[in-house]
Amino acid sequence: MSTPILSVEHLTKRFGGLIAVNDISFNVNRGQVVSIVGPNGAGKTTLFNLITGIAKPDAGEVSFDGQNITGIAPHKLASMGVGRTFQNIRLFQNLNALENVMIGRVAKTQSNVFDALACTSRDRRERIEMVESAEALLDWVGVGANRFRMPSELPYGDQRRVEIARALALNPKLLILDEPTAGMVSREAHDVIDLIHRLKDAGVTLMLIEHNMNVVMNTSDHVVVISFGQKISEGTPAEIRSDERVIEAYLGVDEDAAQVAPQTVVTA
Repeated sequence: MSTPILSVEHLTKRFGGLIAVNDISFNVNRGQVVSIVGPNGAGKTTLFNLITGIAKPDAGEVSFDGQNITGIAPHKLASMGVGRTFQNIRLFQNLNALENVMIGRVAKTQSNVFDALACTSRDRRERIEMVESAEALLDWVGVGANRFRMPSELPYGDQRRVEIARALALNPKLLILDEPTAGMVSREAHDVIDLIHRLKDAGVTLMLIEHNMNVVMNTSDHVVVISFGQKISEGTPAEIRSDERVIEAYLGVDEDAAQVAPQTVVTA
């Protein structure tokens, strides 16, 4: 049986008297694709920010590969093998696609400032390896022909691919994708489905936030559903599809059935 590479235990985040994430627990097993879904404003991105060290929780713990990583800075998580993309694309606009992916490889190099200034053999070797690795990754995600183009010159879907390639340059044990198909047309989203399957086949464990339920149902091994900052359901895609709590969260309920208003929370 697969063992968890990531464990989230009773994670909670408050902003003043408002609750963004409320006592959420779940596991991500090695080799799985786990999707975090929920209505707009459910708290999904806040949850990702807590897991990846961008925000610190008020309660709960996050464990990665057997180590407690609660509140650890993102750059340290990157060196441990956690890669991430963001809901809004964050490519360096003054660097071309190849250079953007090379940046992702820096955390895995051994050269220091002295090596760079002295142009040592180690620095030269690692620079060559960075270029070769970045070119291979761009080819692998399907944008190798555009490696010298600037982000602003690339279609939106290709920018997403470059960002994924940059995250893959870390050789991550866990790749976290925040809405990888946001803003894409149907054909581009279908290409992302294929890419996720290829990543899984390559042995990458993935966790994603995704609003496109076609992507979720066609890629996920396990789905966690949150609403108003709380986990309301988890299971296989088939189980989630038929869960009445999930249907209510997405479609709402009749006023006569709504006896208690949900707890006030911050949306994200």
